[in-house]
Amino acid sequence: MRISLLVAGLALTAACADAPITAGDLQADGQLRERPNSQQSVHAASERTRPQAQKAERLRVTGLLAGQAEGPLEDRTRFSVEGEAIYLHLRADGLSQPRPVTFVWIHGDQRRETLGFLQPAETISLAASMPLSGADSRSESVRSAPERAAELLGSWTVEVHSTDANGRSLVFERTFEVLEPEAYALEATDPAAGVGQ
Repeated sequence: MRISLLVAGLALTAACADAPITAGDLQADGQLRERPNSQQSVHAASERTRPQAQKAERLRVTGLLAGQAEGPLEDRTRFSVEGEAIYLHLRADGLSQPRPVTFVWIHGDQRRETLGFLQPAETISLAASMPLSGADSRSESVRSAPERAAELLGSWTVEVHSTDANGRSLVFERTFEVLEPEAYALEATDPAAGVGQ
């Protein structure tokens, strides 16, 4: 009697064990083939229909600031207030789809934010810009060029904040200076002179 119970117990245990997966059970993409009346295929099918969590991406952003929007770019940290704009060019490695970002231009207590996207790309491309000349879009009236220039002079920081499932995080930061035309010209002719030394 004991032997028959032992044999019956072993038979039930063996029937519950999962069968090994063989090469014939796998598709070319590594997924299990669907087989009717198979618990493996039911499990595989339920895995495919279950919502998938977003995969974490290891984002690496490189960039430069230039006085030109396109063509040959010169990475700079100093700009003349007489320029048209300061252009931020970025490249985002490790990005599989566009990601929403906020570009933040900071000068003293001024803070200008614009929304945009980091695009997956293999080359650096224009991402954002800060105008130096013309009317200020935040103001209804056009201020005089000297008033606007005086507000722009000095040290600036541009930050790029990524917005994803984890919230907002800083992915790129760069400081630069906006100079009077005379100081910028002196810097361009004699970089060793240094502004403010």
